Amino acid sequence: MSAPKSIRRTAIQYGAVFSLVYFTLIFFSHTYVIKQLSDESRKQHLNKELGNFQAIIEAESPTTDDLSNMINQFEMLLGHAIVIETASGSVLASPNFDQSQLQGAAEKPEGFIHIAQGANTLFGLKRIFSASEKLASITVLETEGALSERPLKAHLTLLGASAVLLAILLALIGTTTHLTLKPISKIKEDLRRLQSGKQSRLNPHVPEEFRPLIRQLNDLLELSNRRLDRHRRLNSDLSHLVKTSISANLAILSDIDTLPPSREDIVFMASNLRELDKSLNYRMSKADISGRQMGRTCMPVEITASVITVMEKIFPDTVFRLHTNLPENFSWPMERQDLSELLGNLLENGGKWCQTTVDVTIARTSSGLSIEVADDGPGISPEAAATVMNRGTRLDETVAGFGLGLSIVSEIVEDNLGHLEIGSSKNGGARILILLPFPD
Repeated sequence: MSAPKSIRRTAIQYGAVFSLVYFTLIFFSHTYVIKQLSDESRKQHLNKELGNFQAIIEAESPTTDDLSNMINQFEMLLGHAIVIETASGSVLASPNFDQSQLQGAAEKPEGFIHIAQGANTLFGLKRIFSASEKLASITVLETEGALSERPLKAHLTLLGASAVLLAILLALIGTTTHLTLKPISKIKEDLRRLQSGKQSRLNPHVPEEFRPLIRQLNDLLELSNRRLDRHRRLNSDLSHLVKTSISANLAILSDIDTLPPSREDIVFMASNLRELDKSLNYRMSKADISGRQMGRTCMPVEITASVITVMEKIFPDTVFRLHTNLPENFSWPMERQDLSELLGNLLENGGKWCQTTVDVTIARTSSGLSIEVADDGPGISPEAAATVMNRGTRLDETVAGFGLGLSIVSEIVEDNLGHLEIGSSKNGGARILILLPFPD
């Protein structure tokens, strides 16, 4: 696949091609229009001259010699050829034109006619008199070549004017393209400043057409920063956890030269290592990149049904109910692993705290996708809701767990630019609502 061309270069290339097409269309349209205007103008003045000539003949009743003189005078004054057919059948024509060709005018029908005259063509108007006692017809002719000089000049003038207008138009288009693309230079400068660390986000004050792109880039930057902060936090926690565990085990093993470790010490070390292994597994799983990924989709209804199947085995006495109008193959732009982990934590919490039932509702709203998990347990008080998202916070120490479920859910929702609300269900239990927005 070839690399995209420069917009300016492409505009110049297409402009040159379109200019050629434009001039071709202008040439043919000018030729047609000017020819029509020229023919119409000639028809009008030929019709007028023929009428004047007819009026003179009918008023003076000239002889044949007089008609010949009148034809010569008209030719000298106007440069037009005259062909007259008398009622007796004789033909009188201008002497300075090809007589054989002029004689052919007698065979032409009434109206506007063309007669070949050597290299030139004669254009004329013929009128037939059926009720006249003296005239059978009058034909007025003029050289078409001589008359075409004026249309040619007008044609060249129009082409010249069109060329000037086209040059102005191209200059305006070039200026418009330059001014339109100017914001791209500012965006490039923002990217350079971003790369050098002088700013953390792209300037959102750009033309309307670029705003969705800048908004998406800023969202990606924000998501990248959140992931980086998460990895740094997890690495810090992991380093502290490993260091503490190693220090505790080394404290026991440091006396191995004097006394062997007791059974109690071995049990402690084994328990310590198991806790370390469990914590490492958790933190390594959270070190994976999560959040909204470009081009990734999942099917919420199918994933929810799958998670419910697992939960029904873990909590056989609990009824898990799915409520949705969406088809099973409905897709949503989100990592499958993220949504599966989110639903798994919510349903596991519901299964632990409910009395009999956990309801899951999935719906498509005007702003995105909503996921609601409600149970009929003791619920979460407003005071507890403010701290339950903190890692390690547990509402009841007698219930098994690590206090990480809702913290994980909160992180996944945040990575997917969503919103989480904690409230009370209609049965008095906990109600957790997650709103995920449409992608820009």
